[in-house]
Amino acid sequence: MLGQANSVRFGAASVGGMVLLSALSGGCSTSTPTTMSDVWRDPSYAAGPMKNIVVFGGRLNATNRRTVEDGFVSALSIHGVRATASYTLFPGDLPGQDEARAVMRDAGVDGLIVASMKGVSERQTYVPGAYGGGFWNGYYGPGWGGAWDPGYTVTDQFVKFETSLWDPSGSGKMVWSAVTQTENPSSGKDFASSLTRSVVPALTRAGFLPPATKEKAVSSAPAPAQAH
Repeated sequence: MLGQANSVRFGAASVGGMVLLSALSGGCSTSTPTTMSDVWRDPSYAAGPMKNIVVFGGRLNATNRRTVEDGFVSALSIHGVRATASYTLFPGDLPGQDEARAVMRDAGVDGLIVASMKGVSERQTYVPGAYGGGFWNGYYGPGWGGAWDPGYTVTDQFVKFETSLWDPSGSGKMVWSAVTQTENPSSGKDFASSLTRSVVPALTRAGFLPPATKEKAVSSAPAPAQAH
Protein backbone atom coordinates (compact mmCIF):
# COMPACT_ATOMS: atom_id res chain seq x y z
CA MET A 1 0.00 0.00 0.00
CA LEU A 2 2.91 2.30 0.72
CA GLY A 3 5.33 3.24 -2.02
CA GLN A 4 9.04 3.81 -1.80
CA ALA A 5 10.06 6.38 0.81
CA ASN A 6 11.03 9.71 -0.74
CA SER A 7 12.59 12.79 0.81
CA VAL A 8 10.40 15.88 0.75
CA ARG A 9 11.49 19.34 1.80
CA PHE A 10 8.63 21.34 3.25
CA GLY A 11 9.76 24.96 3.10
CA ALA A 12 8.53 28.50 2.62
CA ALA A 13 8.39 30.45 -0.62
CA SER A 14 11.65 32.01 -1.73
CA VAL A 15 12.29 35.43 -3.23
CA GLY A 16 15.25 35.82 -5.55
CA GLY A 17 16.74 32.61 -4.17
CA MET A 18 16.48 33.74 -0.53
CA VAL A 19 14.23 31.73 1.76
CA LEU A 20 11.46 33.66 3.49
CA LEU A 21 11.05 32.38 7.04
CA SER A 22 7.48 32.53 8.37
CA ALA A 23 6.78 33.17 12.03
CA LEU A 24 4.75 30.18 13.14
CA SER A 25 2.47 29.99 16.14
CA GLY A 26 2.34 26.58 17.77
CA GLY A 27 4.46 25.05 15.01
CA CYS A 28 2.04 25.52 12.11
CA SER A 29 0.39 28.20 10.03
CA THR A 30 -3.37 28.48 9.58
CA SER A 31 -3.07 30.33 6.27
CA THR A 32 -1.36 27.69 4.11
CA PRO A 33 -3.84 26.96 1.30
CA THR A 34 -4.78 23.49 0.08
CA THR A 35 -7.06 23.14 -2.94
CA MET A 36 -8.95 19.96 -3.85
CA SER A 37 -9.77 18.49 -7.25
CA ASP A 38 -10.79 15.22 -8.90
CA VAL A 39 -13.08 14.22 -6.04
CA TRP A 40 -14.77 10.82 -6.46
CA ARG A 41 -17.27 8.93 -4.27
CA ASP A 42 -18.51 5.38 -4.65
CA PRO A 43 -22.27 5.87 -5.19
CA SER A 44 -23.02 2.36 -3.90
CA TYR A 45 -21.53 2.94 -0.43
CA ALA A 46 -24.30 2.99 2.19
CA ALA A 47 -22.68 1.68 5.39
CA GLY A 48 -22.70 5.03 7.17
CA PRO A 49 -19.91 6.92 8.97
CA MET A 50 -16.73 5.06 9.87
CA LYS A 51 -15.69 5.02 13.52
CA ASN A 52 -12.36 3.12 13.58
CA ILE A 53 -9.82 4.15 10.94
CA VAL A 54 -6.15 3.40 10.30
CA VAL A 55 -4.19 6.11 8.45
CA PHE A 56 -1.36 5.30 6.03
CA GLY A 57 1.10 7.86 4.68
CA GLY A 58 2.42 6.69 1.32
CA ARG A 59 5.53 7.55 -0.73
CA LEU A 60 7.05 9.49 2.17
CA ASN A 61 10.19 9.21 4.22
CA ALA A 62 9.82 7.97 7.80
CA THR A 63 9.59 11.44 9.37
CA ASN A 64 7.03 12.82 6.94
CA ARG A 65 5.01 9.60 7.12
CA ARG A 66 4.65 9.98 10.88
CA THR A 67 3.84 13.68 10.62
CA VAL A 68 1.07 13.16 8.05
CA GLU A 69 -0.42 10.17 9.87
CA ASP A 70 -0.39 12.00 13.23
CA GLY A 71 -2.05 14.99 11.55
CA PHE A 72 -4.95 12.85 10.38
CA VAL A 73 -5.26 11.12 13.76
CA SER A 74 -5.58 14.50 15.47
CA ALA A 75 -8.10 15.83 12.94
CA LEU A 76 -10.24 12.66 13.03
CA SER A 77 -10.37 12.64 16.83
CA ILE A 78 -12.48 15.81 16.73
CA HIS A 79 -15.13 13.73 14.96
CA GLY A 80 -15.15 11.07 17.65
CA VAL A 81 -13.29 8.65 15.39
CA ARG A 82 -10.83 6.17 16.87
CA ALA A 83 -7.95 6.84 14.48
CA THR A 84 -4.63 5.01 14.44
CA ALA A 85 -1.41 5.95 12.69
CA SER A 86 -0.17 2.96 10.72
CA TYR A 87 3.39 3.39 11.98
CA THR A 88 2.21 2.40 15.47
CA LEU A 89 1.04 -0.93 14.03
CA PHE A 90 3.72 -1.35 11.38
CA PRO A 91 6.78 0.70 12.41
CA GLY A 92 8.94 -0.81 9.68
CA ASP A 93 8.02 -2.32 6.33
CA LEU A 94 4.44 -3.42 5.83
CA PRO A 95 3.86 -7.13 6.49
CA GLY A 96 2.26 -9.54 4.05
CA GLN A 97 -1.42 -9.20 3.17
CA ASP A 98 -2.60 -12.02 5.43
CA GLU A 99 -0.85 -10.61 8.50
CA ALA A 100 -2.01 -7.07 7.74
CA ARG A 101 -5.62 -8.22 7.38
CA ALA A 102 -5.38 -10.08 10.68
CA VAL A 103 -4.14 -6.94 12.45
CA MET A 104 -6.97 -4.85 10.97
CA ARG A 105 -9.56 -7.48 11.86
CA ASP A 106 -8.36 -7.77 15.45
CA ALA A 107 -8.40 -3.97 15.80
CA GLY A 108 -11.99 -3.74 14.51
CA VAL A 109 -11.04 -1.34 11.73
CA ASP A 110 -13.86 -0.22 9.43
CA GLY A 111 -11.92 2.27 7.28
CA LEU A 112 -8.46 2.91 5.84
CA ILE A 113 -7.17 6.33 4.77
CA VAL A 114 -4.19 6.40 2.42
CA ALA A 115 -2.53 9.79 1.84
CA SER A 116 0.18 9.47 -0.82
CA MET A 117 2.52 12.07 -2.20
CA LYS A 118 2.23 12.51 -5.98
CA GLY A 119 4.97 15.07 -6.46
CA VAL A 120 6.39 18.51 -5.69
CA SER A 121 6.58 21.31 -8.24
CA GLU A 122 7.76 24.91 -8.25
CA ARG A 123 6.56 28.02 -10.06
CA GLN A 124 8.52 31.23 -10.44
CA THR A 125 6.79 34.59 -10.82
CA TYR A 126 8.58 37.82 -11.67
CA VAL A 127 7.36 40.94 -9.88
CA PRO A 128 8.47 44.04 -11.89
CA GLY A 129 10.16 46.98 -10.24
CA ALA A 130 8.81 50.52 -10.04
CA TYR A 131 9.73 54.06 -9.08
CA GLY A 132 8.80 54.95 -5.52
CA GLY A 133 6.09 57.51 -4.83
CA GLY A 134 3.73 56.51 -7.61
CA PHE A 135 3.44 58.07 -11.09
CA TRP A 136 3.33 61.76 -10.11
CA ASN A 137 6.27 61.57 -7.70
CA GLY A 138 8.21 59.00 -9.69
CA TYR A 139 7.95 58.92 -13.48
CA TYR A 140 6.48 62.39 -13.93
CA GLY A 141 8.64 65.46 -13.49
CA PRO A 142 11.99 66.95 -14.49
CA GLY A 143 14.72 64.42 -14.98
CA TRP A 144 12.37 61.50 -14.40
CA GLY A 145 13.51 61.33 -10.81
CA GLY A 146 12.37 59.10 -7.97
CA ALA A 147 13.65 56.12 -6.08
CA TRP A 148 13.82 52.90 -8.11
CA ASP A 149 12.57 49.70 -6.51
CA PRO A 150 14.06 46.77 -8.47
CA GLY A 151 11.99 43.76 -9.45
CA TYR A 152 12.33 40.34 -7.88
CA THR A 153 11.36 36.70 -8.45
CA VAL A 154 9.04 34.73 -6.17
CA THR A 155 9.36 30.93 -6.15
CA ASP A 156 6.28 29.04 -4.93
CA GLN A 157 6.29 25.35 -3.99
CA PHE A 158 3.28 23.10 -4.59
CA VAL A 159 2.91 19.69 -2.92
CA LYS A 160 0.48 17.35 -4.68
CA PHE A 161 -1.17 14.49 -2.77
CA GLU A 162 -3.81 11.87 -3.43
CA THR A 163 -5.94 10.84 -0.45
CA SER A 164 -8.24 7.83 -0.67
CA LEU A 165 -10.61 6.06 1.72
CA TRP A 166 -10.99 2.29 1.64
CA ASP A 167 -13.53 -0.15 3.05
CA PRO A 168 -11.41 -3.08 4.34
CA SER A 169 -14.28 -5.59 4.43
CA GLY A 170 -14.27 -8.37 1.87
CA SER A 171 -11.55 -7.85 -0.73
CA GLY A 172 -11.35 -4.17 0.20
CA LYS A 173 -12.50 -1.43 -2.16
CA MET A 174 -11.91 2.28 -2.53
CA VAL A 175 -14.99 4.36 -1.66
CA TRP A 176 -13.64 7.93 -1.92
CA SER A 177 -10.64 9.74 -3.36
CA ALA A 178 -9.41 13.26 -4.08
CA VAL A 179 -6.31 15.06 -5.33
CA THR A 180 -5.02 18.04 -3.35
CA GLN A 181 -2.37 20.69 -3.91
CA THR A 182 -0.84 22.56 -0.99
CA GLU A 183 0.96 25.84 -1.62
CA ASN A 184 4.17 26.77 0.22
CA PRO A 185 3.96 24.55 3.32
CA SER A 186 6.47 25.93 5.82
CA SER A 187 6.97 22.63 7.67
CA GLY A 188 5.72 19.07 7.81
CA LYS A 189 3.23 19.93 10.56
CA ASP A 190 2.02 22.95 8.59
CA PHE A 191 1.46 20.74 5.54
CA ALA A 192 -0.40 18.06 7.51
CA SER A 193 -2.62 20.67 9.15
CA SER A 194 -3.53 22.26 5.82
CA LEU A 195 -4.14 18.88 4.15
CA THR A 196 -6.45 17.60 6.88
CA ARG A 197 -8.37 20.90 7.02
CA SER A 198 -9.29 20.23 3.41
CA VAL A 199 -9.77 16.44 3.38
CA VAL A 200 -11.52 15.69 6.68
CA PRO A 201 -14.46 18.12 6.15
CA ALA A 202 -14.89 16.74 2.62
CA LEU A 203 -15.11 13.19 4.00
CA THR A 204 -17.67 14.39 6.54
CA ARG A 205 -19.83 16.04 3.88
CA ALA A 206 -19.67 12.84 1.84
CA GLY A 207 -21.08 10.86 4.79
CA PHE A 208 -17.97 8.83 5.65
CA LEU A 209 -17.25 10.51 9.00
CA PRO A 210 -19.46 11.57 11.90
CA PRO A 211 -19.89 15.32 12.41
CA ALA A 212 -17.39 17.13 14.62
CA THR A 213 -18.05 16.78 18.33
CA LYS A 214 -17.14 18.90 21.36
CA GLU A 215 -16.56 15.81 23.43
CA LYS A 216 -13.10 14.63 24.42
CA ALA A 217 -11.09 13.15 21.58
CA VAL A 218 -11.31 9.36 21.49
CA SER A 219 -8.45 8.60 19.11
CA SER A 220 -5.94 6.13 20.43
CA ALA A 221 -3.72 3.48 18.94
CA PRO A 222 -4.84 -0.06 19.73
CA ALA A 223 -2.11 -2.41 20.83
CA PRO A 224 -0.57 -4.14 17.83
CA ALA A 225 -1.98 -7.62 17.35
CA GLN A 226 0.33 -10.56 17.71
CA ALA A 227 1.67 -11.94 14.45
CA HIS A 228 -0.29 -14.95 13.18
